[in-house]
Amino acid sequence: MIHNYLRSLLPRLHFTVCVGLLSFVSWALLSPNPFATVRYTPLSALRTVSDVLLHCSAYGLLSSVCFLAMANKRSAGARRILLGLLIAHGVSSELLQALVPNRNCDPLDGMANMLGIAIGAVAVIWFRPALHRAKIVMCPTQTTDPMRVEI
Repeated sequence: MIHNYLRSLLPRLHFTVCVGLLSFVSWALLSPNPFATVRYTPLSALRTVSDVLLHCSAYGLLSSVCFLAMANKRSAGARRILLGLLIAHGVSSELLQALVPNRNCDPLDGMANMLGIAIGAVAVIWFRPALHRAKIVMCPTQTTDPMRVEI
């Protein structure tokens, strides 16, 4: 019974994590000096990582979490819309950086954003069968109730 309840919360949890990551990525890309804010936290270690690698990994994580949240959707159109929104966010955030003090618009960062989105989406598609076996997402051909757990 409790297991079924927790499984019913999974889509909302995915959505909440997706929105939280989107907010964090937006803040990190559009704040004048994000490292000054996280100076005394474990995130300060990211200062030594390549900027392109940070962009790629941030959008890869964001893309994979968002596509995982959409994994139960049967509509390919919804996934295309999500892909378009992620690409629009990646491009617009890079263009908006030109307006932020101490930041610049770098086309290489924009390309890293797109690469991260592609890697995240492909990773979810590639590992989707394993996710079905673990009953984290339903198989699109499965017609049973998503909240029903078979023992």
